Amino acid sequence: MSHTEQLIARIHALAAKTGKAPSTLSAQLLGSGKRLSELEAGRTITLAIYERALPKLSEMEAAAHQSQAA
Repeated sequence: MSHTEQLIARIHALAAKTGKAPSTLSAQLLGSGKRLSELEAGRTITLAIYERALPKLSEMEAAAHQSQAA
């Protein structure tokens, strides 16, 4: 699985876990609500966007995990 495929899968998993729309998470993580669907369609993002998104995504995943554990 490519890094992009992993990113897409993680965003969808977080959306399912939190009940948020994938486009909402896309806007928060990638700067545009449409960017996730563009990635799924085969477009790319810059390395800078990817590198900004990963730590944010990890934080959001940790927060979702903590809220489920509480």
